Amino acid sequence: MPDGILTKFINAITEFFTGKTEQPAKTNRNGKASIFKGTKHTKNPHEISMMNDISDTQITRNNYIAYRKNPKYVLKEGDTISVIAKKFGVEEQSILYANSLTKKTAKNLKIGQILKIPPTKTVKNIRNLNDVAKSMGVSADFIAKLKKAEDSANLKPNQFHNTAYKDDAGVLTIGIGHVVKKGEPQKLSNAQICSLLAKDLLKVEENIEGIIGPAKYKRLPQPMKEALLSLTFNKGTDILNKIPGLTYTLKVGKYEAAINKFSFNKSTTTGLEMSGLNKRRIFEISIACKMYKGKIPQSNINTAQQLYNRGVQLLRAECKKSGHRFENLLVGYNNDVKSYMGNHIKLITK
Repeated sequence: MPDGILTKFINAITEFFTGKTEQPAKTNRNGKASIFKGTKHTKNPHEISMMNDISDTQITRNNYIAYRKNPKYVLKEGDTISVIAKKFGVEEQSILYANSLTKKTAKNLKIGQILKIPPTKTVKNIRNLNDVAKSMGVSADFIAKLKKAEDSANLKPNQFHNTAYKDDAGVLTIGIGHVVKKGEPQKLSNAQICSLLAKDLLKVEENIEGIIGPAKYKRLPQPMKEALLSLTFNKGTDILNKIPGLTYTLKVGKYEAAINKFSFNKSTTTGLEMSGLNKRRIFEISIACKMYKGKIPQSNINTAQQLYNRGVQLLRAECKKSGHRFENLLVGYNNDVKSYMGNHIKLITK
């Protein structure tokens, strides 16, 4: 086949399948055509664009999350950020971020001002814990461990708190760490509990994004995202602002320093330190430290060790007050801590 015809044939095939048109061959010093040819990308009507910045994880999440675009909102008399958030089914923090507001500056809003309202997100197709993990773009292992950390009883992985109960702090709870609000059902099926967990975690994530920014949240290592989800699910998203320097270290990527700030151990209800919260923070440190693939910084190990030591002190005091046998509860406490941190923590046995 003559060279000219062959070249045209190759160009046609290349353009059809790749959208790229072969450029004329460059000649070398001897005036002969070079084997390697430059290419120029052209728009091909037969080509399906896959260049959008959408990860496989996000595509999977879209199977479990519905998005509804919201119009801009004109402030009316009596409006507050809280009222507007409930009206559109979004989080207050996300509205504040979208409009470059803080809780303080939001108080100065005037009637007639226009606010951007973020999309409303709702969960769908949630049937089990694996669906919850997919909806949030996290590991199934994290969701399983989160469930275990939230369970107040020794439930099996496939067992749930289907009826409301009071947790260790005396808060009416159902399912996986869901605080029962007035008017909410106090009996749920397993599928309803999983759907509720996905809904709760989605709200938590929306609030985290509203505090540190969606782009910065997206850039966080996956283990750090999971640790933050656990921390804020347990203590509320306000904890990110209450812990000095936490949001800053997250935004600038100082993750070792951020992990060392996972030390808040006081009950929201009583304001008292709790051994269980020390253990919960160790769990979150262990999750975040997965980013190091076994090479955990010594400062993070030290933080976990300090939390453990204090946790054992609190457990001893709690047992003395409640009459429970300390040695028996210590065994379970140590087993959990060891499952989180392995041999990095020096355990107290008596």
